[in-house]
Amino acid sequence: MENNWLSVAHIERQELETQIKTEDFFGKGRTGFCDHGLDGIDLLIHGLYLKTNDEFIDKDKNKYNDFSHALRTFSDFHFNRVIYTFKGAYNLLLQGYYTESAYLMRHIVETFVRLRYIAKENSIDLIDLAFAGYRGTKGKRFRVTYEKQFNDIAPGLYKYYRILCDIAHGSMASHLLKADIYEGRINIDTGIVFRPEKSTFVINQYSVYLLAHIEFMMWVFPEIRKTMSEKYAENYHKTMTILWRLMKSISERDDNKDWYDAVQHLVRI
Repeated sequence: MENNWLSVAHIERQELETQIKTEDFFGKGRTGFCDHGLDGIDLLIHGLYLKTNDEFIDKDKNKYNDFSHALRTFSDFHFNRVIYTFKGAYNLLLQGYYTESAYLMRHIVETFVRLRYIAKENSIDLIDLAFAGYRGTKGKRFRVTYEKQFNDIAPGLYKYYRILCDIAHGSMASHLLKADIYEGRINIDTGIVFRPEKSTFVINQYSVYLLAHIEFMMWVFPEIRKTMSEKYAENYHKTMTILWRLMKSISERDDNKDWYDAVQHLVRI
């Protein structure tokens, strides 16, 4: 007798079904998340082509003209990586992998906070240490805790970042987006299930952190505004209008107020 166990083939059918439902629910072709979530990534990708390529590539020589030059180099490094992280998070959201997408949200926000912190501190040494990673350089490592970085840049946001860490570290919170609690029991989804009410936990963060990245890109590479084509400018104004409208709607909801009060400091340069 055949069993009804979950299988990879079953999961793949669920992925396709969830993608169709997600695109319908979140406005594919109707200026919903399934549009601005990708349009914003395009702004970041094309922005890298529009900026002036004056970044220092030969890191071994450890030479920059000044801090602005060093920050542009580190920002270029960040954006060339994070565009793929955003796209990966989008793909996971689209197919119902909300928990896994939250893992990437954690990476996106913590590396962006570090970038903002370094910009605030105006320190080439911190850039060198950030580039060096775990091994460090000249006997030193990047020792500033994430708690301090968050508190300096976006006071109050650290506790929300810790929720993403709990999800990533496999605590009970890792089932937050794939389960219901009923009469004291946790009922975990079987396979991939379309959950619009759960997905918004990640979608709101994705959209706000995408907005923060676009705003910072325009700040650190101001020449983009001067060199953007008519098509880029049209996409920029359309996407930013939608994202800022979303920010306003978040600010007006009582259940999001604390998070909004904290995250707005990350978005505004």
